[in-house]
Amino acid sequence: MDSDDAPALSADTLALLQSFLSEKQEAEERFAQLQEAADADFQNAKKIDMSYFQEDWQLSQFWYDDATSDFIADRAFANTQDGDHIAFISSPTAYVTFRNKYERSNAFVFEFDQRFDVFRDQFVHYDFNHPVEFARAQDMKHKFKFIVADPPFLNEDCLTQTMETVKFLAAEGAKVMIDTGAVMEDLALKLIGAKITNFRPAHKGGLANEFRCYATFNDDKLTWLSK
Repeated sequence: MDSDDAPALSADTLALLQSFLSEKQEAEERFAQLQEAADADFQNAKKIDMSYFQEDWQLSQFWYDDATSDFIADRAFANTQDGDHIAFISSPTAYVTFRNKYERSNAFVFEFDQRFDVFRDQFVHYDFNHPVEFARAQDMKHKFKFIVADPPFLNEDCLTQTMETVKFLAAEGAKVMIDTGAVMEDLALKLIGAKITNFRPAHKGGLANEFRCYATFNDDKLTWLSK
């Protein structure tokens, strides 16, 4: 095809594309400034919110809405004590909210996306394909009293391997929340005894798949649904 025959974008499409690229560049510049600040003084990272992190759909990233991340963070706080270890596995939105709301030094984010290494020692680079192969794994084994998991892909293999990580990290009596698709209900129960609850996670951009929350515990806000 000659270049003269190549399809031309409409003015509206070009405007949308330019707007997207401009927003992307602005977000990258803000993130670069954030990294510099974190390098200079880690305490500045307390001011981080999710606006610094654009979703990467290739990594199956879909950020929670504010009500969802608040609910999860509040459940983690309400069900732990000072000094307890808390894990947010593939759930950076809830981790960031928790970190900004509560003073707990033993909360960790397990995440493949290395942008989150701005959280320094509280960041653990994590790949669900290698469930127990991550830095400091042996030091963290069976240390966590509360675990939130949001497997990045909606399939049995991803949930199964993520639950291997959960079992590896979980201390005796640990409480676990899983946020994933409704189609994973039976597998969540089979793998770790997590039952469907009244809470429905929601995402800022909206998702076609129905999402549900499964848990190994009840409290005054999170309750199992009777069958």
